[in-house]
Amino acid sequence: MSSTGSVRLGERAGRRAEGVDGAIGGAHEAEHGAAGLAGRVETAVARAPAATATVWAALAASADDQPELLELIDGLAAQRGGKYVRSRLAAAAYLGMGGADAKACDGLSAAVQLLHLGLCVHDDLIDGDDRRHGRPNLFGVTRETLRSIGAASTAEHRAASAAVLAGDLAIGECIGVLARVPVQDGIRVSLVLEVVTALGRAVSGELMDVRGEGLSPEAARPARTAELKTSGYSVALPLRLGALASGRADASALAALEEFGRHLGVAYQFMDDELAVFGDPERTGKSTSSDIRSGKRTFLLQLAYAGSSEQQRASLDRDVGRADLSDAGVERVRTVMRDSGALERHRACIVRRAADAVAALDGAGLPGELEAYLGVLARSVPGRSA
Repeated sequence: MSSTGSVRLGERAGRRAEGVDGAIGGAHEAEHGAAGLAGRVETAVARAPAATATVWAALAASADDQPELLELIDGLAAQRGGKYVRSRLAAAAYLGMGGADAKACDGLSAAVQLLHLGLCVHDDLIDGDDRRHGRPNLFGVTRETLRSIGAASTAEHRAASAAVLAGDLAIGECIGVLARVPVQDGIRVSLVLEVVTALGRAVSGELMDVRGEGLSPEAARPARTAELKTSGYSVALPLRLGALASGRADASALAALEEFGRHLGVAYQFMDDELAVFGDPERTGKSTSSDIRSGKRTFLLQLAYAGSSEQQRASLDRDVGRADLSDAGVERVRTVMRDSGALERHRACIVRRAADAVAALDGAGLPGELEAYLGVLARSVPGRSA
């Protein structure tokens, strides 16, 4: 961890913001700028659901003679929810770099949300999940609809096919939206190419994740998987899109945002993995046993194996990855993770990654309010509980 990153992270140690404004109240002058940017970002993000809905409405209007396509559009439009993290990052970079066109900002917000939706539809299918955000996802809704009309024998296959095609449709619309963003032609081309590059990395990370299921915990590469699957399209891409669209980002700024996104995306994913074992389901809305029962190859599990005694390793071998593991067995795994020091080391790694993200912005020449905003965001990750 760089000394600069450590000091900056320490300035916010112990603070748990309920929102960006709360996290930066009373800070020094640069962070007052971040408060101003935060307000503009939240205004833009509030428009993101409507901007995304407008995309689906326009597509539906052009497909009124294609009932099958309309079914997919309706299914995708119904998949609401989430925190609009990617839209928030894209808006922050665009506005923070000096962008001022509300239509351009809305296009960026909708585009990254559409990309996220498409990848989530595919990811749920790969993982065998039929729910998201506590509700049936597109696959689950389609399967149940088919079953209800007496097509149970083909429901699984037809629902899976619909999910593949729906995910493709959402990703395609992301690219279409970016191709119509009101910026210079050359910038539009750059925006589309950014998505193409990020998609390739996300596919690589997804495949690495799937193949990791067949590896031992020690042989898995959770940090690299997170960089490819999470950091790229969830953090670095929205930031780079916003900065590029502003027309004011040079190579140094883009590189710094990429590096910031790489570290913060890993920190965020690791925090997700920790909450999936030690979090409060009432706050996260997620199970705290499914990762243990599925044997997900997380960095937390890797650290548990690395720090365990022979007896503890035998316990992990016996319990991790058992779909029928009892609640008592799940608690045994948690105990090993705590007693082996894995949980403490895991939290230290999250803090270090967040500090490295902040340090990546040093000397990049970003506007002060954007650098401050991103710094506050990074510092909030190790303490989040949902």
